[in-house]
Amino acid sequence: MYLVTRAQVRRSGIADAIVAQEIVERTFMEKRAAQAVCAQEVSMIPQQLETGAFYSLPGYLSKANVAGVKWTTHVPKTSRHADYTNPVVVLNDLKTGVPIALVEGQLISGLRTAGVSSTALKYLANPETRSVLICGSGFQAVRQLEGILPFLPRLREVHFWSRHRAHAEAMHQQFAERLQERGIHGRVHGSLPDRLDFAEIVLGVTSAVTPYLQPEHFSRGHLYVHIGMNDIEAEAIQAFDQIVCDDFQAGVKTSSQSLFRLARADASVKEKVALLENLLPPDSEEGGPPVMRIRQNEQQKLMFNTFGLPIFDLALAAEALQRLANLGEEYLSRFDLYGEEVTTIYE
Repeated sequence: MYLVTRAQVRRSGIADAIVAQEIVERTFMEKRAAQAVCAQEVSMIPQQLETGAFYSLPGYLSKANVAGVKWTTHVPKTSRHADYTNPVVVLNDLKTGVPIALVEGQLISGLRTAGVSSTALKYLANPETRSVLICGSGFQAVRQLEGILPFLPRLREVHFWSRHRAHAEAMHQQFAERLQERGIHGRVHGSLPDRLDFAEIVLGVTSAVTPYLQPEHFSRGHLYVHIGMNDIEAEAIQAFDQIVCDDFQAGVKTSSQSLFRLARADASVKEKVALLENLLPPDSEEGGPPVMRIRQNEQQKLMFNTFGLPIFDLALAAEALQRLANLGEEYLSRFDLYGEEVTTIYE
């Protein structure tokens, strides 16, 4: 069995935004073909926790021959240096059940969420988009901006806002050289403007407990990408003309994310929902019906909501493991699970 660290995940090459997006898009197509399948997540809230939970998110990938589980925490920070989530990914051989690897999951999770957003922008965003506002400045916000930059070739403005201005300024500084190389102007907002018309795409990537995005923030032509839990008011969601999701039914069952809380209270929201997988072109093996057409345009307000499916974490982890195995045994940390020699499918 292999233990794959964050540094090894980077060494594998999948942390490149374009590579990660390709893996995610391929997995969307496998999901559509029922070759990438999620089981229902299970949450556990220990009595010692006032808020937060531990989550088990299983799934399997037929083509990669792996089953696995993402085991993660959503627990409030106990210090400035603590992380809100601490995921790991466990992979097993799909046919034999033999454990293959334990993979550090925080970077994987960041790449997954950014890859899902990038895939959404690839097919939903106006390719002439010139301005983006990113709300948030944490680990996931950084991954999001890294992920979407390659897919917005005409981008000229990136606006930063965070509930803590110093954090937004630090993120702006982190990207300053990269933005300058592309001729993109960066601007930090000390407070969130009453209207967001200066940005064509808005990303909500915070851990806010109370929603801060209201109906009046959005106008026709906006594409809003919802990544956090509570960034947006229910009334603002209801005002969108169309909503595209990576998954809907699973979220309605269990998620406390804004969209799904609204959907449980108002079932009519489902009428606006389309799945991103149905907007992707068929692969060479599928054929099938014509692809749905939904694009950002000046006549409507469009929302993309990412629920977060473990099949993407599994796909990224499996790809990282395979690439490291191809590089050679010295790139992997192997430990003996059973106290004797173990043969795995990657040897």
